[in-house]
Amino acid sequence: MRILCVIPVRGGSKGLPRKNALEIVDGVSLLEWTARQALECYPVEDIIVSTEDDELARIAESCGVSVVRRPTELAQDSTTTAAVVDNLLSVFDPEAIHFDAVAILQVTSPLREPDDIRRSIEMMNSGAYDSVVSAYMTTTCHPAKLYFLEDNKEMPVARPVAPEHEFARRQDLPQVFRRNGAIFLVTRDHYARTGRLWGGRTGLVVMPENHSVDIDTAADLNRAREILTQLNTEARQ
Repeated sequence: MRILCVIPVRGGSKGLPRKNALEIVDGVSLLEWTARQALECYPVEDIIVSTEDDELARIAESCGVSVVRRPTELAQDSTTTAAVVDNLLSVFDPEAIHFDAVAILQVTSPLREPDDIRRSIEMMNSGAYDSVVSAYMTTTCHPAKLYFLEDNKEMPVARPVAPEHEFARRQDLPQVFRRNGAIFLVTRDHYARTGRLWGGRTGLVVMPENHSVDIDTAADLNRAREILTQLNTEARQ
C-alpha cells in the first residue's frame, strides 16, 4: 500500500503567531521536527508539505521534502484539512492510481514518536481498517457522565451521551480514548466515499496523554518543549 504523507502548514495563526516556524527544541522548528519524523517513516518522494508561506516552504525544502504552494483561499482560518487534501490529490493523483491512502501529520502535535507513525502504517497495511487515528486514554470525564441538552419549546431535556453506561459503576465502565490530532490515516476508498479523514472501521494508535499536547498557545508550546527536553534527557541516560 502506497501512502501519501501530507504535512499541512500555513503562515497565519491567531493564537500563536508564526507558530509553525517556532523552535520546538535545539533550534529545530515545529515544521522541521515533523518533516524529520515523516522522513523516518515514509519515502521522501511520498511526503508533501502544503503551504502558502515562503518561510515555511524554505524550511520544508531544507529538509529535502517536496512543497506544494496552496492557493491563498486554502490558507484561511476556515480552511479544512480535507480541502487541502483535495487540492493535493487533484495535483498528484486525480485518477487515484498512485496512492492507496493519505496520512496527515499535524505540525502542532510534535510529541508523537516515529514508532507511533510506523504503527499507524502497519495497521493500515493490515487491511483491517478504513482509517487509523492517534489517541490517548482519558479518565477525566467519561461519556457515561455526559448529557446532550435538547431544547424543546416547553422545557430543555437532558439526553445521555452513552445511555448504555449511564448507570454503570465506575469500575465497570469501558475505557475511553480521545483523538489527539497527531496522526490521521485514511484509505482513498473511504475518503472518496465519505469525504472524511477518519471513520468507518477505525484503528487507534494509543499514545501517552503527556505526548498528546496540541499547540495552540505559548503555554502549550512551552509545555511541549519541557516534555520533549525531558524525554531527550531520559533517552541519553
